[in-house]
Amino acid sequence: MWPRSCSFQLLIAGIVAYSLVNCSYATTAAPTGSGRAVVDFDAILLRRLMLNNSATSNATDVAAVSVQQVMETISYLFTAPRTLNETFDKAPELNYEAFWDVVDGAEALSGMKGMLAESEVVALLDSMATRVAQLPTHLCWPVLRRIVLAALMQRRLQHGPFSLDAAAAAARLCVRFFLLHRTAAGRKGVIDFFHISKAGGTTFCQLAKLNGCRTQSFAARRNCLIREFDDVPRWVNHTLHVSLAPRGLRTPWFANWGSKQRNSVSCHIRKRFMMRRRFNILANEFTVYGAQRIPRNAHVCPGHLNVLQLRHPHLRLRSHLMWVWALYDHHFKEQAAEFFPTHGSAHWRALLPAATDNYYIRSLLGESVYFLPSENLNLTHLTAARLAIMQFDVLLLLEQPAMNEVLYEMAIGWGLGFGAVHARTSSQVHEVGRQGLPDSDDWKQLLKHNELDMDLYRFGSLLALLDVIVFDIAREAGLGSGYSAISAEGGEGGGTGNAAVAGSRAVHPGDDEQWELPGNSTTQRSMCGFVSANEADDALPAWLVV
Repeated sequence: MWPRSCSFQLLIAGIVAYSLVNCSYATTAAPTGSGRAVVDFDAILLRRLMLNNSATSNATDVAAVSVQQVMETISYLFTAPRTLNETFDKAPELNYEAFWDVVDGAEALSGMKGMLAESEVVALLDSMATRVAQLPTHLCWPVLRRIVLAALMQRRLQHGPFSLDAAAAAARLCVRFFLLHRTAAGRKGVIDFFHISKAGGTTFCQLAKLNGCRTQSFAARRNCLIREFDDVPRWVNHTLHVSLAPRGLRTPWFANWGSKQRNSVSCHIRKRFMMRRRFNILANEFTVYGAQRIPRNAHVCPGHLNVLQLRHPHLRLRSHLMWVWALYDHHFKEQAAEFFPTHGSAHWRALLPAATDNYYIRSLLGESVYFLPSENLNLTHLTAARLAIMQFDVLLLLEQPAMNEVLYEMAIGWGLGFGAVHARTSSQVHEVGRQGLPDSDDWKQLLKHNELDMDLYRFGSLLALLDVIVFDIAREAGLGSGYSAISAEGGEGGGTGNAAVAGSRAVHPGDDEQWELPGNSTTQRSMCGFVSANEADDALPAWLVV
């Protein structure tokens, strides 16, 4: 196992020893020949690698990322366009010739086609920026964006700092990707939040409410889910639960793993449903769409702004076990013990077959993989999950609130966010939940069954790092819309803004938290960020992407 000690960006500091030691922390470089100051690509890259180490109480448990892994991830991104076609049916970016033109430029920039002179680098970057500006505006192009950023990072790591002209050209290219992303988000009109259970999804849904988004319900039991779409999570093994239940007890909603397939609802129907009701955010807490029979059909809806938040798999798993234990305690009181003849790893794995065994990979590859026996999951599924995660427009990391603040503002367009992530539950729930955790040896055995998820998390963390470089450059270029960090009233930590969230935390599992800004708050609300650009009199504007 990789050592676990510090936060993601602090541990990646070895990269700086590798080649970034000559970079300044300033974010505005000296003027170019035209006399205009430019955003300093090198400075922002260094800041993101070294200084974005804002801690939460959980940040001490994030796995180390080595320089070798960074380089392997970059190499993997260059092969991704070819393997995407071989793995999934629906990868819309790959259908455009312009995509391949820019990929060719990225490969040349990285040195895969031979060494480039500095003057050639500037010309190539400007040519790529021109090509990006001509791409269709109904997609955010996340796969292409990450490939290009990987090329920029690889050149920087191998050849040292960019010249001022090259840094300016790199910044212009990043701004082009941002403008394309912002325009596409407005055309999409709907945030599709892929909610991995116990990875901060409730906080995200409540932030959507504070930022003026609209959905069917923000209540804790609904959590931005749309009832008609049947995207509720499948956690507890229905058969095992029923076999353990005393006679006469009702079966709770969460004992639904293996009980029925999801109702299939196409992207087209989802979009029409949302737009006709003027909803602009939905959550999906089950698996990606499609793939009820074969993983090749797994997909996100390209007409939605697809957002995924990751949390360290070990912390997510611990939280999930505690939550389910608390659910049983709340629903069945003194009879809850009947469902737990033991709380060792073997029983937990039988009770939560997907949630305790590489939950990220299962969720990202659709129902056909979600219900696979543990012994059938292998490296092929990890490779496919990496490709799946690349297709999300926005990637957030729960343990990196400082990074998320940039992404809230610049990738989603929200004006409000948390300076630190606050749990939705009270200390009472945590005290109850901790009683159900396996002992130390059993816990280690449980973690061994989630090593594929750990590899996926490291990969996703590096993708998020590439993303935030683009959006940070756009913000430094003056394209931000303004942002305020808010705090939970009476809670620990908090943001740096001047607003607080009123309302108490949940005392029991499923309790509602009516998060609201106090009436005297001076913080400005947005209208759900970039996706609100489609607001019009018509329920379905003619240009809206479905």
